[in-house]
Amino acid sequence: MECQNRLITDGIAKNCADITAAIGMDKDLILVNYEDVDVVATKDAGNREADDTNGNEDGLTAVKLKAGAVQYTFEGTDYSVIPSVVPEVKEDGDMWYVHNVAFTAYSKTAKARKTMEDLAGSTVVALAKDRSTGLVEVFGLDVGLRVLNFEREYVGTQDSNFYKVTLATHDKGIIRESTLGELAVSIETAA
Repeated sequence: MECQNRLITDGIAKNCADITAAIGMDKDLILVNYEDVDVVATKDAGNREADDTNGNEDGLTAVKLKAGAVQYTFEGTDYSVIPSVVPEVKEDGDMWYVHNVAFTAYSKTAKARKTMEDLAGSTVVALAKDRSTGLVEVFGLDVGLRVLNFEREYVGTQDSNFYKVTLATHDKGIIRESTLGELAVSIETAA
């Protein structure tokens, strides 16, 4: 049924743009094994945008990947960062807060499921590429994120047909991952 801009009841108009919007089609989730990311080159001061030409002033110019790095891409995803409300004590006595980054992969293909199964338990860097801006949000650049689990809920909701992937900070670490991802203009793989 085509969405029409007309009154439903009591003068409330339908928001056609939201009603007919595609679900989860604004971002692509790309997972890269942590050891395949050149963290030093990516964080280098010379890898920062000096102006706002690309809409990312002071952000990363590129996420630098090592030669042969494999990018596992899940098209059309959504995600949220869920910080823990309970602080944990590290071995050195300092406090930190474990957080998860929960992604919903809007794909039901056998290939996507097999890729998720293969990545289970590994340490990755998550790259969420925004299709509208072209910018890439980077999660796990400090020490990587664990692929904690993936599931498909059958609860009768709209997103029950899609896979949910949870990436979590490591249980123990010298530094914790930031809950805010860096933004980069592109992803570059070394030759």
